[in-house]
Amino acid sequence: MRTQSWLFAGVLASGLVLVGACKKDEKKADGTAAGEKTGTTAEKPTSGPGMGQAGAGPTGTIADDLSLIPVDSEVVMGLNFAQLQQSALWKKFAEPQMMKGDFQVKLAMFKAKCGFDPMTAIKTMSLGMKGVGGDNPDGVVVVRGADKAKTLACFDTMKAEAAANGDTITRDGDIVLVKSKSGETVGLTFVNDTTVLAVIGTGATTDGVKKAAMGGSTLKSSAAFVEMYSKIKTNDSLWMLLNGNSKAFDKAAAMGVKPKAVFGSINVTDGLTLDMRMRLDSPDQAAQMASTFNSQAQAVVSMVDKLDITNDASDVKVSLVLSSQKLEQLIQTFGGMFGGGGMGGGGMGGGMGGTP
Repeated sequence: MRTQSWLFAGVLASGLVLVGACKKDEKKADGTAAGEKTGTTAEKPTSGPGMGQAGAGPTGTIADDLSLIPVDSEVVMGLNFAQLQQSALWKKFAEPQMMKGDFQVKLAMFKAKCGFDPMTAIKTMSLGMKGVGGDNPDGVVVVRGADKAKTLACFDTMKAEAAANGDTITRDGDIVLVKSKSGETVGLTFVNDTTVLAVIGTGATTDGVKKAAMGGSTLKSSAAFVEMYSKIKTNDSLWMLLNGNSKAFDKAAAMGVKPKAVFGSINVTDGLTLDMRMRLDSPDQAAQMASTFNSQAQAVVSMVDKLDITNDASDVKVSLVLSSQKLEQLIQTFGGMFGGGGMGGGGMGGGMGGTP
């Protein structure tokens, strides 16, 4: 998924774009159970059983986040940013890259002006997006850990600097709109003192942000979504659920692979583990695809510590384990060959909110 740095910073509610720190991405939301006011929802733990173990439905903080994510999202994703930053792999591979160039100087500038470090303030993120891969994706990101008073004051502090860079920041009470000089907009508000809701795309208006913060999404009660969600290890560093109707799978479909959904998780500690599923139309298709993948995987088995590809009913299951040493070897071998792609297409209303 590709957008620009100001957008990533806005989603983090850090305003890092205003000091030119990055250049990258994020996206949208909607919802809360009837009668529940998101503005008064108490904070819940960001780890433990309430986060939802594999085999369980959404509970705790994740359930609250899903109440704000539209049911027609093509991509639903959760990131445990605090856990990720504590991992040995992050410290070994990510931090050294971030410390290159002028990132440290600009981060220091931000901390001096805004009074907090966004890298340690942000704890978790959840997001739901549609139209990804197109020119104008829509979505909502729920970010936990940002202090409301400090963040809103930070945006006020950064208005002049934003204007000098061709961007604009406007504030209407607790709603902030950040517009890049190229016309892209992100709207933000807080649903409690440490949880910010960021709206991207067509909904990034004052009224759109208010509507999103009211909640009402039925994603967490969608039978199709809950069934697949129950198979995901949502305590891992990153979990995701992608609708097979997304344009991201168009090329795969041209090669004879047309999943109904792809879902699973990645955990980053002193090594990397991946547990993913690809849902197909039938158990026979899953068995055939698992066999095909297994035959092709023989070429890379020596590059990883563990690779298991099996089928479970209509799902192809892939389990991968990489030690730090193996990962470093892969980075050295293929580091310059990896690129990003876009995702777009139909929403989860048909794939996630309907029959899986």
